[in-house]
Amino acid sequence: MKSRTLLECTVDLAQPVSELTAVISAVLAYHPVSQADILRALDHEIGTAMAALETEADDGAGDI
Repeated sequence: MKSRTLLECTVDLAQPVSELTAVISAVLAYHPVSQADILRALDHEIGTAMAALETEADDGAGDI
């Protein structure tokens, strides 16, 4: 048998920033020793997503 600790969240998509902030805070509270590692990993993922958005914007800039 595998024991797991789960956090179930309902996210109000009308308020994505505050909702995601609350979820991140809840997860960080459960992992006090790993907070910096978790935040670094999230920073990497957000940076990757931002770069992809910027690439898409640049690719579409000359389409006028």
